[in-house]
Amino acid sequence: MLTNVMRSIWPLFLGVLFISLGNGLQGTLSSWRADYEGFSVITTGLVMSGYFLGAFASSLISPSQINKTGQIRTYAAYASIASTAILIQLLFIEPPVWFVSRFLSGFCVAGIMIIVEGWLNSISSNENRGQIFSIHMMVVWGGLAMGQGLFVVDDPKGVSLFLLASILLSISLIPILLTEIKAPESELQEYLGFKALWKASPSGVATIGISGLASAGFFGVGTIYAIKSGLSVSETALFMTLFIGFGALSQWPLGWLSDRIDRRKVILLCCSIVIGLCIILALFDFSKTTFLILNGLIGATTLPLYSLGVAQTNDRLKLSQMVSASGTIIFVYSVFAALGPFTMSYFLELFDSNGFLLYLSIVHLVIALTVFVMMFITEDVVESDQADFQVMAQTPSLVAMEVIAEEALESQIDLET
Repeated sequence: MLTNVMRSIWPLFLGVLFISLGNGLQGTLSSWRADYEGFSVITTGLVMSGYFLGAFASSLISPSQINKTGQIRTYAAYASIASTAILIQLLFIEPPVWFVSRFLSGFCVAGIMIIVEGWLNSISSNENRGQIFSIHMMVVWGGLAMGQGLFVVDDPKGVSLFLLASILLSISLIPILLTEIKAPESELQEYLGFKALWKASPSGVATIGISGLASAGFFGVGTIYAIKSGLSVSETALFMTLFIGFGALSQWPLGWLSDRIDRRKVILLCCSIVIGLCIILALFDFSKTTFLILNGLIGATTLPLYSLGVAQTNDRLKLSQMVSASGTIIFVYSVFAALGPFTMSYFLELFDSNGFLLYLSIVHLVIALTVFVMMFITEDVVESDQADFQVMAQTPSLVAMEVIAEEALESQIDLET
């Protein structure tokens, strides 16, 4: 029963919530404070790219580290390092130091999510794994959105918010250390390289990678866009909250729609809406309330593209390939995500606040053109062969691939019987 499982794993979700709160606060605070401390926009973009480089490195190193030292000890070490990395930013206000701090944060938070999702996978069953993973995603997205609200708790020019972010990451240790964590069993999976993945689903791979430029760019320097648009500290926090919150909420209806029609049409719809909203915001002046809502709608149509790209890719993979494909997806997404904050900051430097809108328009135009062309080259899969859409965080997940593969297998068995 799901209820019985939830009674035993709620401390884990509580730890994830504190991690997401602290991580969400730190990302927004670091970007805003870098601008306040006089870092150039491009320098800020480079600093914030460190987080995504760290997440990529963690995807390669953390699995073997977890096997060596165990999940609990690795989690404790990563949470401690991430908490300390935030405090380092207070002691040394220098771009190279902040880059290292963001790298460590990305490495540790990504490693923690590997531990958490591996643990969830090991204690869940085929009947409840999808539900548990959905709850996990709700906690992650909810924590990131609420973390933006903490930005107004105190003046970001001081030290309190850095201390708060550090405290939240440290508190996440408490429920985890009081929970017995089992190491998940691993199975050998078929390897799937980039060429094979691209051949299987060019539209999906393009959407996964290129959308990383937009989402990582937003998470990296979205606050700079808010500042250049004349928003106050509280309004900047609301801007970030709405962008992320709308992006989280829209995944379910867009996912439902993509399960019923060609997913590529949903991707094209999202890209068209983003481009249209960017043009409207660039051409007309709006009240701050309307400005915030329109940007929230951009978040609602750009942040789900990663999940849509993964679903589009999985539709064209064998069941045995879905889990193994996650490694290649990690590589594709991470390469583009690491470039996102830097490339978006370059546009902000050249075109001021309109650079944010121009950048998003170009990125989504490239996605749309790629997907549109591929619609004439590759055929759509029939609805019965589609894998169920799963809401995902902005980082590839092994447990998500297993959930999708198992649900696809169950659907196939039901059809055969």
